[in-house]
Amino acid sequence: MGGTDLSQESKINEIAYTMEVIKEQIEDIEQRNQSLAQLLQDLTVTLDFLRNIGKVEGNSLIPIGRGLYVEAEIKNRERVLVNLGSGAYKKASISDAIKIIEERKNDVTKAIEKNSNLEADLGRRYEELEEYLGTLYKK
Repeated sequence: MGGTDLSQESKINEIAYTMEVIKEQIEDIEQRNQSLAQLLQDLTVTLDFLRNIGKVEGNSLIPIGRGLYVEAEIKNRERVLVNLGSGAYKKASISDAIKIIEERKNDVTKAIEKNSNLEADLGRRYEELEEYLGTLYKK
């Protein structure tokens, strides 16, 4: 075997490794987007509930996230507790809570879009490497 063969074999191994890393990154992005899509769905359900809270009479199914509901009677239709993160909550009017949830929905939508663009870029890079690898094998 000549030095050129070892160099080409090394190049092929490096490309194959890079492709594997890209594949793992794509899978990670897909998992994150699935979680974000679930969060987006939860936020949508919460918004719908908040927008209709004034119409609720008697017991109602209250969304608590991840497709879970609890049957309860709403005592206060004026204020809700909003999670600020890190275990902190604040009392907010329904209209303020709607604004907060809408902002979160917007942030999640942007994150999904950013991840999707990154996934597409990685997919293109993977295809380029795959094509290049094919040309190296033909040599």
